[in-house]
Amino acid sequence: MSNAGGAPPRLLLLSMYALDRQDSGPTVRIRNMRDALAGVTRLEVIAGYRRTRFAQLARYAMSGRLRRLDGIYVESSTFLPSPADVAFLALARSLGIPVLTFLRDAYQLFPDYYAASSLKRQVARGLFMPAFRALMAASTRLAFPSRGLAAVFGHGHDGLLLPPGASPPVDIPRRPDANQLLYVGGLALPAFGGESLIAAVRQARDAGHDIELTVVCRPGEEPPGSRPDWLHLEQGSGTRIHELLPRTVATVIPRRRTAYNDLAVPVKLMEYLTYGRPLLVTDCREQARIVDETSSGLVVPDSAEGIASGIEQLFNASAARLDELSEAARRAAVANSWHARAREVLSMLSLDA
Repeated sequence: MSNAGGAPPRLLLLSMYALDRQDSGPTVRIRNMRDALAGVTRLEVIAGYRRTRFAQLARYAMSGRLRRLDGIYVESSTFLPSPADVAFLALARSLGIPVLTFLRDAYQLFPDYYAASSLKRQVARGLFMPAFRALMAASTRLAFPSRGLAAVFGHGHDGLLLPPGASPPVDIPRRPDANQLLYVGGLALPAFGGESLIAAVRQARDAGHDIELTVVCRPGEEPPGSRPDWLHLEQGSGTRIHELLPRTVATVIPRRRTAYNDLAVPVKLMEYLTYGRPLLVTDCREQARIVDETSSGLVVPDSAEGIASGIEQLFNASAARLDELSEAARRAAVANSWHARAREVLSMLSLDA
């Protein structure tokens, strides 16, 4: 192996996304994985959509560099893998190179997230599992964000778990007069729970709580319906979100409990941990499990009444209780760092010796 003599292993990261978008959940994950892996391996990267990726794979295979690899880590996309991806990985396996493929999603199989409303969508849904079975067959090991998603792909018992990681937590004090509930991401789809969230905030306000809601999202992903004056829309990420934290009491994920939402691990959940604020999440199985296990917030039913009850609990809580939940969130962010995820990748490829 090329890592003889104590040198870090030589690893290829194959990303089925281009990595130039700053506001895309998948690319945020992959860039974080890339940076963490670069700290513990001699990392090479192939990234791009189908046409770009095909050219890169062909050049890489013809260059002879494939033989010098100790392992390949694949970040799949929600688009169908191409025959070139499968052929490249099959070639690597024939050379004795272990391949770990992370399968991120299967929302095309769930009507609440992907309505087969056109022939193109019907074809995409029909091709989804055959294409990913080919990708899985070309891989040595398979990883998933949750046990539920592993089961969708037929690997509920032997699939490895590699959920989203967390950035380093920030320590931004909460102002004494903080009254904001913060949501980051789109709310256009009904399954995201936007209507329930807005109704819940309205109920909490009617009960006498001076609470406001801030939604950070891209244009076109705003919550449906009218926008009361206590609903604030923002754009941006990173620094801009940190600027909102002094007035933020808690973060929220109001997803409706559906078959898909039960098995999904929202990337935003791990990012919320880094903000050092209590989390308020609905009782979708995987997100509820993480919040319960980390003691970082409250889990409530996915109705407006359920979310409103959680809001009232948090806004009635003492400053000490809010600080306790905030510190639990920061601890969970450290325990689930991207560096820890990179080490798990090496262990899954048996490259951590």
